[in-house]
Amino acid sequence: MPRLVGRGADGRMTRWSDVWQKVGLRIINGLARSVPVDHELIAYGDSPRHYLDWYRDPVPGMRPTVLFFYGGNWQSGRRQDYRFVADTLMTMGSDVVVPDYRLYPHVRFADILLDARMAVEAVLARLAPEHQLILMGHSAGAQLGALLTLDAALLSDPGRIAGFIGLAGPYDFYPFTEDAHWELFGPEPGYPASQPVNFVRADAPPLFLLHGADDTRVRRGHSKSLMEKQQAVGGRAERRVYPGMGHVDLVLAFSRLHRRGNPVVQDVAAIIGSLGAAAGTPQRGPAGSR
Repeated sequence: MPRLVGRGADGRMTRWSDVWQKVGLRIINGLARSVPVDHELIAYGDSPRHYLDWYRDPVPGMRPTVLFFYGGNWQSGRRQDYRFVADTLMTMGSDVVVPDYRLYPHVRFADILLDARMAVEAVLARLAPEHQLILMGHSAGAQLGALLTLDAALLSDPGRIAGFIGLAGPYDFYPFTEDAHWELFGPEPGYPASQPVNFVRADAPPLFLLHGADDTRVRRGHSKSLMEKQQAVGGRAERRVYPGMGHVDLVLAFSRLHRRGNPVVQDVAAIIGSLGAAAGTPQRGPAGSR
């Protein structure tokens, strides 16, 4: 199995790394056919990047719905490349949404966050009023999900977010260490709005922050900082660190080749089970065995 390769410190990928990444994604997405799926492509705005994939179980019933934001340093990514994540989440008894969003350098972060807001609002508008939504993300996508969970001003009804699951997320990264980020998150008055730690609140939905112990791309101190700050204001946050896992390992865990017995997948299944039960949506059962 080719290993997905993350971006280097300068934000670029070598040509061969890009080739192997595409090959690897083609393989793991080709294997992502564990459960029957009704798929719907939905436009949530006017841009070619304003589309989301909605994967549903064809059997009627109330299920948790998980919206997953992919990563890519706010500069790359396609919803089609994360069918494998949706596949594994569906084995847990969830329906799954994977949106695209506009990317830097075509837009700055304010527009990226606006897209994330629009996608969530579009999904909530299509769910029954009593149905809550679980937000989940990897890397840059985890930062987006954390902001939408914590900043109550971003959504029309923040109470409909049941909880947040963050995989290897950057939550406390100012001052920026990458040159491009000063422009990406600019202009300067907008810098604080990019940091989830600035929005901790006691009444926020629960945060579940998962990180690899060997992550050198987004170090585990990010999740530690957010957990401690959220707990300090009386909010609920839990952190889990996985020995021997790096940045990409936490999302690769959801591929069919890696998920059996994987502690990340097992923990996410348990978290979704608890959040789904709290929201009144029955679960199918634990995943990771198919």
